[in-house]
Amino acid sequence: MNGNIFSPEYMLSNAIALLLLGIAFLRPFTAKVILSVIFVAAAIVNGITAIYHPQAYLYYADVAALPVYERFILGYFSTHTTLIVFSIAFLQLAAGVFMTRRGLTGTMALAGSATFLLAIAPLGAGSAFPCSVLLAVSCIVLIFAKEQNKLSLVSKIKNRQAFSVKHIRQYH
Repeated sequence: MNGNIFSPEYMLSNAIALLLLGIAFLRPFTAKVILSVIFVAAAIVNGITAIYHPQAYLYYADVAALPVYERFILGYFSTHTTLIVFSIAFLQLAAGVFMTRRGLTGTMALAGSATFLLAIAPLGAGSAFPCSVLLAVSCIVLIFAKEQNKLSLVSKIKNRQAFSVKHIRQYH
């Protein structure tokens, strides 16, 4: 593995993933929003990179922890990089958009995200390992979290407005 696991980016990614895991237990909806932003941002970056600099993804062969990943990247993936990465970006975007939803849609988005994050873990330093595993565990925690919409900013604003109206009516 040639990746620099002591780079600031690597350390920051893992610190954020660890923090997000804690948030997933304490404030599930907040964690879902943060994960959603991460996935949408990753989709945008991957989509743009897939179109303009697809060769950048071949670097992951050098840092892959498993030889099968290295062979795949240097083989089939190297001749179909734009199509594969653009497809991944589309699914990242869908997951990011739908993971904050309740019910089956949100659960499927989180389950797909966890599966994806575990699938890229063997890229080693290329996936900032163990960052991707920590994020996958966060997704799994969120699937089983109880009240996932409890801390919605919209509901807080509505409650504050309702309180203000009641308060004004009481004293006027």
